[in-house]
Amino acid sequence: MINITGSIKRAFVFPAIPKVALTYYSDISRVAEFLPHISLVHAYSHNQIRMLYETVELGAYTIQIYSDLESSVDWNAMVLNVYPIKINEAPPVQAGTTMRQATGSGLFAIDTQFFDLGAQTRVEYTIRLKADLERPLGMRLMPKRVVGRIAQSITDERVKEIADGFIKSSIEAFPNWKAAEQTVSK
Repeated sequence: MINITGSIKRAFVFPAIPKVALTYYSDISRVAEFLPHISLVHAYSHNQIRMLYETVELGAYTIQIYSDLESSVDWNAMVLNVYPIKINEAPPVQAGTTMRQATGSGLFAIDTQFFDLGAQTRVEYTIRLKADLERPLGMRLMPKRVVGRIAQSITDERVKEIADGFIKSSIEAFPNWKAAEQTVSK
C-alpha cells in the first residue's frame, strides 16, 4: 500500500469584502478549476461534486485519487467547508493498479475562514488529502519503507503546489468573475 497523507494551512488577502469573497469561493464546481492537479469529474448538485486528484510521479507512475465532496457555507460565521461525503447517485470508484498506475478513492477537505479587512478579506484555509492506494506493479520490488518516504515527500510537495496554485489562480480569475456578475445584475 501507498499511504498518501498531506495537509497545509495558508492565508492570503483577497481583493473584495468578505461577503463577495465567500460568494466567489462558495461555487465548488467553479473553484475546483483553481486547484492544480485536481479536476472536476462531475457536479451532482450546486454543492456536491466528484473530483479527481491526478499526478504523474517519478516520471513514470500515475496516481489517481477520486473524492466525492460537499460544500457548506455558514454566512454568520463566514466559514466555507468542503468535506468528503457519500453521494448516493455517484457510481463507486473502482480501485485498481497497473504496472505504472494506482487508482482509488480518498479524502479531500478544505476548511476556510473569511476575516473582514474593510475593502479586503483575509482568507485562511486548510487543505487535507488522504488516501491508501495499492502500489503500482512497477513499484512492488521497492522496499515499502522507501516507497513510503518517496510518497510522503511527493505528497507534501503536491499539497503545497495545490495550496499556492489555488491562491494565485483564484485571485487572477476574480476580475473576470466580478465583471460577469456585474453584467448579470444589471
